[in-house]
Amino acid sequence: MTVALVLAGAALALLGLHAAFALLTPLPRRALRVLMYHRVSAAVADRGTVRLADLDRQLAWLRARYQLVSLGAVVAHLRDGAPLPDRAVLLTFDDGTDDALALLAPLLHRHGLPAALFVVPGFAGSARPYDGAVRRFCDAEDLRAVVASGLELGLHSFEHRDLGALAPEEVAADLRRCAAWLDAARLPWQPALAYPYGAYPRKEAARLGPFLAAVRSAGVVAAFRIGNRVNALPLEAPLQIERTEIRGDESFATFAWKVRTGRLRGF
Repeated sequence: MTVALVLAGAALALLGLHAAFALLTPLPRRALRVLMYHRVSAAVADRGTVRLADLDRQLAWLRARYQLVSLGAVVAHLRDGAPLPDRAVLLTFDDGTDDALALLAPLLHRHGLPAALFVVPGFAGSARPYDGAVRRFCDAEDLRAVVASGLELGLHSFEHRDLGALAPEEVAADLRRCAAWLDAARLPWQPALAYPYGAYPRKEAARLGPFLAAVRSAGVVAAFRIGNRVNALPLEAPLQIERTEIRGDESFATFAWKVRTGRLRGF
């Protein structure tokens, strides 16, 4: 037997153990599920873009099975100890492209559901190459209309930088710059952050403490990473709340599996 075959067999065995562990690990009875979306389109579906009709179906399914909560409710849970429902779901959308106003806000309003929009102030009002296409980002007036429709705003860095690659003082300065822009634009916002690319120094013990301290020093109460778990309640790691990516190129069955388990693969 060749070394390559041995390695391949070992990899398959590890995959099988991972699958068994995923199936056997119990889900917490009280949990917050955080779903991460990016864009909505009337026709296009790809990894970062969910078709409007598919999102409509997903929202109806969620309403029938879970309790949708606002970003403000999550902040209040962390800051004041306000309770969250046992089967809580928070909808989050990243970046603030103009489909948030044209498509997302009306759909959420029709369903009567809250959601968070994590915006990139340095991109506001611009059209630029982004994630494989030229996209327009909501300006301040657009964002005021989005807020009036019921969405809440959060931070997503000033220019969509990888905060995990910055020094702590740069992280704090970036987040304060975001807050200053939103305040100057007279836009209400929640003290919440979605890490761009989900990136932060999670596996670097020497850097993690100073990084989280810098985020906290900028006034952030809740911060969201990308993960593959539901978050047990009460939340114990307020600056490392896990989100599950919802993709537009996956089936409804995969969506339902991700919501139920938080896991990225249907093991």
